[in-house]
Amino acid sequence: MIITLVIDTFNVNNNGTTISANRFAAALVARGHTVRVVACGEPAGDGERESKGPEMFWVPELVVPIASRLAHRQSTVFAKPVREVLTAAIKDADVVHIYQPWALGRAAERMAREFGVPAVAAFHIQPENITYNIGLGWFSPAAHFVYVLMRVLFYRRFADIHCPSTFIAAQLRHHGYRARLHVISNGVDDSFRPGPPRERAPGEPFRILMVGRFAPEKRQDVLIRAVRRSRHRDRIQLHFAGHGPAEKRLRRLGARLPRPPEFGYYGQDELIELIRECDLYVHASDVEIEGLSCLEAFSCGLVPVISDSRRSATGQFALESRNLFHAGDPRSLAGRIDGWIEDPAGLETASETYARYGRLYAVDRSIKAIERVYERAGSAPEAPAGYSGRIFRFISTGFYYGVAVPLLFLWTRVVLGVRSEGKSHLPRGGALTVCNHVHLLDSVLVGLALFPRRVVFTTAPMNLENRWYGGIVRLLGGVPVPLTPAGLTQFFSELELFLAKGQIVHFFPEGELKPYDTSLRDFKRGAFHLAALARVPVVPLSIRFTPPRGLRRLVRRKPTMVIVLGEPIVPATTDPRSDRTIRMELARRSMHDLITREAS
Repeated sequence: MIITLVIDTFNVNNNGTTISANRFAAALVARGHTVRVVACGEPAGDGERESKGPEMFWVPELVVPIASRLAHRQSTVFAKPVREVLTAAIKDADVVHIYQPWALGRAAERMAREFGVPAVAAFHIQPENITYNIGLGWFSPAAHFVYVLMRVLFYRRFADIHCPSTFIAAQLRHHGYRARLHVISNGVDDSFRPGPPRERAPGEPFRILMVGRFAPEKRQDVLIRAVRRSRHRDRIQLHFAGHGPAEKRLRRLGARLPRPPEFGYYGQDELIELIRECDLYVHASDVEIEGLSCLEAFSCGLVPVISDSRRSATGQFALESRNLFHAGDPRSLAGRIDGWIEDPAGLETASETYARYGRLYAVDRSIKAIERVYERAGSAPEAPAGYSGRIFRFISTGFYYGVAVPLLFLWTRVVLGVRSEGKSHLPRGGALTVCNHVHLLDSVLVGLALFPRRVVFTTAPMNLENRWYGGIVRLLGGVPVPLTPAGLTQFFSELELFLAKGQIVHFFPEGELKPYDTSLRDFKRGAFHLAALARVPVVPLSIRFTPPRGLRRLVRRKPTMVIVLGEPIVPATTDPRSDRTIRMELARRSMHDLITREAS
C-alpha cells in the first residue's frame, strides 16, 4: 500500500504522538509498504527519502499568534498547508492517516476527499491538555467545549478514527462522535525489554523514575511531595526524564528533599538504560490519552504506581490496587511507595508479571491492527452498537427510572414474590454480569437486582426489530448482537466503551432460553472474552426456584424466583486467552453453587 501520514511535527521524539508516528512509519516501511510523511521542516531535497525510511514531504511552519508560542514551549509547531506538497503526497496514495486536527490536517482531509483517497483520523490531542495549559484545567466544561468543537470542525468528516486507548474512545462516544473507533495502542518498541539482573550495591538508594513533559497536567510535583511524606525519604532518589516549561519550578520544589531529584532529557537507548537502573515507576499525570512512557517502563519490568485520575487512560495498566494511588494526593502516593519499598519480594514478582504484560503492547501488534483499518478505510460508516443521541438517552433514562422500574418492581416483587440476595457484592465501576437464562423475565430480574445501576443488555436483533415491543427493548438498554462474525469485533469494541465508562454489561452465556431449567448448559465464550479484553470483574448471578410460601401457595402453582449475586471474579492473568478460560470456569462453578445453595 501507499500510505500517507500527515503530522505537524515529525522526527522529534518528545511526546507520544510524534513517537507513535515515527514508529508506525518505520514499521510500515519494514512490512513492505510505501510510506510518505507530510510534516513541518526543511527539505534536504525534492522527494527526500532517508535510507530505508519513509519519503518526506516538508512544509513550512504556520505561525499562529499566542498558540505558536504555547506550542514552542511544548517543543512542537504548527505546519502550514502547501497545496503542491499535499497533492504530491496524497494524489495516488491508497490511504491518508491524519494525526492532528490543525490546519495541515484539515487541508489534507480536503485534498484526500478531492482525490477520492480514503482518510483515517487519529485522536492524539486530548482536550484536557489544552485546557490545563491555558489555566482552565479545573473547569471541566472548557474541555467538553473543546471535544465538541473538534468534532464539529474536523472529526465529523471521518468514518474511521484511531484511538490510542479505550478511555479516549469512550470519551469520544460520550461527546457525540459517531465514527468507527479503532482502539489501537501506540505500541512499544522491541528495545524496551528487561535487562540483565542488577546487583544492588550496599547503600544504593531506591530509585524512582517518572518520564514525561514538565507541564502542569503531568503532576511531577505530586511525586516530590509524596517523597517528603515517605518513611523512606532519606534513601529515595528521584529521576525525572523529560523537559518542559515547569522544570525550574520542579527543581526548586525538589531541592528540599534529602536527595534532590535528577533531571535530564534522554535518547531512547539512554532512557532504556535508566529504566533498567530504577526500582519503581510513578505516573502521576492527571491527563493522559494512553501513557506511552508508562508502557515503556513496565515493558522493561519496572513496576508502575499510577494516578487514578478520571481524565487519564493510564490507570488501565494497573494490575492490582497497589499499582494505583488517588490522583493529586501525595499522602496516598507515599503510602504506595512505602508499601513497595517494604515488600522487595512482591516487587520482584510484580516486575516479572509486568514484563510479560508489556508484550501485549508490542508495536508489531499495533501495526497489524492499523493495517486492517487501512484496508477497510472508506467503507460506509454504520451506526455504532448501542449508540444513541442525547435526546434519546434523556427519554430512555426517564422511561427507565420513572416508568419501567416502578411498574416492574411492583409486578415481580409484590405479585410474583421475587427476592434478590448478595447485592453488596456488586463492585464499583465497569463490570460484566452473567446469569442463567431460565425465565422470560430474567432480564427484568437482573435489572432490578442491580438497581440503581443501569444495565446494558445484549439481545437478539429480532427483539429490537419487533414492531410491538422493539422500541421498549431499546429504551430499556438492549444492544443487538451481530448476526455475522464480521460484525463481532466492532460489537465487542463498542461494549468495551460502555465498560470503560463504568457501566454494567450483561450476557446470558448459555445463549438460549430454557424456562425453569436450572441445570447449567454450555457457556459461549463471548462474555468472558470481552471481560478479559476490558480487564473488568465478572459478577456471576443465578436464578433459582423455591416453592411458594405463605399465602402465595393458595394462588400460585409455579415456583418463586430468587436471584443471587456472587462474588466478583477479577482478572486471573494478563494473557486474555488464559484469563477468558479461567474465569469462564470460575463463573460456572460460582453459578452452580448459587443455584444449588438452599434459600436462607
